[in-house]
Amino acid sequence: MSSPSVKRQRKRKRIDQDGDPEFQVAPMVDVLLVLMLFFMAITSTEVLKKDPKLELADAKHAKPADKDDHKKNEIIVNVKWDSIDQVAQFSLDGVNYPTADSLQDVLISQHQHNPAAYVVIRADKNVEYSNESDLMNTCANAGISTVSFAVLIGGNDKQAPAAPGGSASN
Repeated sequence: MSSPSVKRQRKRKRIDQDGDPEFQVAPMVDVLLVLMLFFMAITSTEVLKKDPKLELADAKHAKPADKDDHKKNEIIVNVKWDSIDQVAQFSLDGVNYPTADSLQDVLISQHQHNPAAYVVIRADKNVEYSNESDLMNTCANAGISTVSFAVLIGGNDKQAPAAPGGSASN
Protein backbone atom coordinates (compact mmCIF):
# COMPACT_ATOMS: atom_id res chain seq x y z
CA MET A 1 0.00 0.00 0.00
CA SER A 2 1.13 3.49 -0.76
CA SER A 3 1.27 6.17 1.85
CA PRO A 4 -1.22 9.09 1.91
CA SER A 5 1.48 11.58 0.85
CA VAL A 6 2.22 9.53 -2.29
CA LYS A 7 -1.50 9.44 -3.14
CA ARG A 8 -1.69 13.24 -2.78
CA GLN A 9 1.28 13.70 -5.09
CA ARG A 10 -0.28 11.43 -7.73
CA LYS A 11 -3.58 13.27 -7.46
CA ARG A 12 -1.80 16.65 -7.84
CA LYS A 13 -0.01 15.41 -10.96
CA ARG A 14 -3.33 14.29 -12.48
CA ILE A 15 -4.91 17.70 -11.84
CA ASP A 16 -1.93 19.56 -13.35
CA GLN A 17 -1.96 17.35 -16.45
CA ASP A 18 -5.68 17.83 -17.09
CA GLY A 19 -5.11 21.31 -18.56
CA ASP A 20 -5.94 24.90 -17.77
CA PRO A 21 -8.34 25.82 -15.01
CA GLU A 22 -11.92 26.48 -16.07
CA PHE A 23 -12.81 30.07 -17.03
CA GLN A 24 -15.41 31.60 -14.70
CA VAL A 25 -18.11 33.39 -16.73
CA ALA A 26 -20.36 34.65 -13.93
CA PRO A 27 -17.88 37.18 -12.44
CA MET A 28 -17.10 38.49 -15.93
CA VAL A 29 -20.80 39.03 -16.65
CA ASP A 30 -21.19 40.85 -13.32
CA VAL A 31 -18.35 43.21 -14.15
CA LEU A 32 -19.71 43.89 -17.65
CA LEU A 33 -23.19 44.66 -16.28
CA VAL A 34 -21.76 47.13 -13.76
CA LEU A 35 -19.74 48.85 -16.51
CA MET A 36 -22.78 48.98 -18.77
CA LEU A 37 -24.91 50.59 -16.03
CA PHE A 38 -22.17 53.13 -15.32
CA PHE A 39 -21.90 54.21 -18.96
CA MET A 40 -25.68 54.33 -19.38
CA ALA A 41 -25.99 56.63 -16.37
CA ILE A 42 -23.25 58.96 -17.62
CA THR A 43 -24.65 59.06 -21.16
CA SER A 44 -28.18 59.90 -20.07
CA THR A 45 -27.02 62.94 -18.10
CA GLU A 46 -25.13 64.30 -21.13
CA VAL A 47 -28.06 63.69 -23.48
CA LEU A 48 -30.49 65.57 -21.23
CA LYS A 49 -28.46 68.78 -21.57
CA LYS A 50 -28.96 69.04 -25.33
CA ASP A 51 -32.31 69.67 -26.98
CA PRO A 52 -32.42 67.70 -30.26
CA LYS A 53 -35.31 69.81 -31.59
CA LEU A 54 -33.11 72.90 -31.92
CA GLU A 55 -31.88 73.89 -35.37
CA LEU A 56 -28.48 75.42 -34.74
CA ALA A 57 -27.16 78.29 -36.81
CA ASP A 58 -24.62 77.67 -39.57
CA ALA A 59 -21.09 79.05 -39.21
CA LYS A 60 -19.02 78.69 -42.35
CA HIS A 61 -15.75 79.83 -40.78
CA ALA A 62 -16.13 78.24 -37.34
CA LYS A 63 -13.17 76.40 -35.88
CA PRO A 64 -13.86 73.19 -33.96
CA ALA A 65 -12.84 73.30 -30.32
CA ASP A 66 -10.38 70.92 -28.73
CA LYS A 67 -11.82 67.50 -28.05
CA ASP A 68 -10.04 67.45 -24.67
CA ASP A 69 -12.30 70.22 -23.40
CA HIS A 70 -13.62 69.77 -19.87
CA LYS A 71 -17.34 69.02 -20.16
CA LYS A 72 -17.79 69.26 -16.39
CA ASN A 73 -17.33 73.04 -16.63
CA GLU A 74 -20.11 73.53 -19.19
CA ILE A 75 -23.44 75.08 -18.30
CA ILE A 76 -25.57 74.37 -21.36
CA VAL A 77 -28.52 76.71 -21.94
CA ASN A 78 -30.92 75.79 -24.76
CA VAL A 79 -32.87 78.65 -26.35
CA LYS A 80 -35.79 77.49 -28.48
CA TRP A 81 -37.86 79.80 -30.68
CA ASP A 82 -41.63 79.41 -30.46
CA SER A 83 -42.79 80.64 -33.87
CA ILE A 84 -46.48 80.63 -32.89
CA ASP A 85 -46.13 82.92 -29.86
CA GLN A 86 -43.00 84.66 -31.24
CA VAL A 87 -41.09 84.20 -27.96
CA ALA A 88 -37.88 82.50 -26.92
CA GLN A 89 -38.04 79.61 -24.45
CA PHE A 90 -35.01 79.04 -22.25
CA SER A 91 -34.12 75.69 -20.67
CA LEU A 92 -31.28 74.59 -18.41
CA ASP A 93 -30.86 70.96 -17.27
CA GLY A 94 -34.35 70.11 -18.55
CA VAL A 95 -36.09 72.92 -16.63
CA ASN A 96 -37.88 75.60 -18.68
CA TYR A 97 -37.63 79.30 -17.85
CA PRO A 98 -39.84 82.03 -19.37
CA THR A 99 -37.12 84.70 -19.64
CA ALA A 100 -33.35 84.96 -19.55
CA ASP A 101 -33.54 86.93 -16.28
CA SER A 102 -35.28 84.03 -14.56
CA LEU A 103 -32.10 81.95 -15.10
CA GLN A 104 -29.93 84.31 -13.07
CA ASP A 105 -30.33 82.61 -9.65
CA VAL A 106 -29.57 79.18 -11.13
CA LEU A 107 -26.52 80.51 -12.97
CA ILE A 108 -25.24 82.21 -9.81
CA SER A 109 -25.54 79.00 -7.79
CA GLN A 110 -23.84 76.90 -10.48
CA HIS A 111 -21.05 79.48 -10.83
CA GLN A 112 -20.51 79.52 -7.05
CA HIS A 113 -20.38 75.73 -7.04
CA ASN A 114 -17.87 75.68 -9.94
CA PRO A 115 -16.06 79.02 -10.54
CA ALA A 116 -14.41 77.64 -13.71
CA ALA A 117 -17.81 77.05 -15.32
CA TYR A 118 -18.75 78.75 -18.56
CA VAL A 119 -22.04 78.98 -20.44
CA VAL A 120 -22.68 77.30 -23.79
CA ILE A 121 -25.67 78.86 -25.56
CA ARG A 122 -27.42 76.42 -27.91
CA ALA A 123 -29.82 78.79 -29.64
CA ASP A 124 -32.28 77.90 -32.36
CA LYS A 125 -31.27 79.61 -35.60
CA ASN A 126 -34.56 81.58 -35.62
CA VAL A 127 -34.05 83.09 -32.15
CA GLU A 128 -33.86 86.87 -32.23
CA TYR A 129 -30.54 88.37 -31.24
CA SER A 130 -32.16 90.42 -28.46
CA ASN A 131 -32.96 87.17 -26.60
CA GLU A 132 -29.35 85.98 -26.88
CA SER A 133 -28.14 89.41 -25.75
CA ASP A 134 -30.46 89.22 -22.72
CA LEU A 135 -29.02 85.80 -21.88
CA MET A 136 -25.43 87.10 -22.17
CA ASN A 137 -26.33 90.02 -19.85
CA THR A 138 -27.81 87.53 -17.38
CA CYS A 139 -24.57 85.52 -17.50
CA ALA A 140 -22.57 88.69 -16.83
CA ASN A 141 -24.83 89.59 -13.89
CA ALA A 142 -24.31 86.06 -12.53
CA GLY A 143 -20.53 86.56 -12.64
CA ILE A 144 -19.90 84.29 -15.64
CA SER A 145 -17.61 86.06 -18.07
CA THR A 146 -17.03 83.26 -20.58
CA VAL A 147 -19.85 82.46 -22.99
CA SER A 148 -19.69 80.18 -26.02
CA PHE A 149 -22.18 79.56 -28.81
CA ALA A 150 -23.17 76.25 -30.35
CA VAL A 151 -23.20 76.20 -34.16
CA LEU A 152 -23.07 73.86 -37.12
CA ILE A 153 -19.75 73.97 -38.92
CA GLY A 154 -19.78 75.15 -42.53
CA GLY A 155 -23.50 74.72 -43.15
CA ASN A 156 -23.47 70.92 -42.90
CA ASP A 157 -24.71 68.66 -40.12
CA LYS A 158 -21.29 68.39 -38.46
CA GLN A 159 -21.47 70.07 -35.06
CA ALA A 160 -18.48 71.62 -33.36
CA PRO A 161 -17.79 70.68 -29.73
CA ALA A 162 -18.26 73.36 -27.10
CA ALA A 163 -15.32 75.62 -26.37
CA PRO A 164 -14.91 78.44 -23.92
CA GLY A 165 -13.90 81.82 -25.21
CA GLY A 166 -15.91 82.24 -28.37
CA SER A 167 -14.97 79.21 -30.52
CA ALA A 168 -17.69 77.26 -32.25
CA SER A 169 -19.52 74.60 -30.28
CA ASN A 170 -22.44 72.22 -30.54
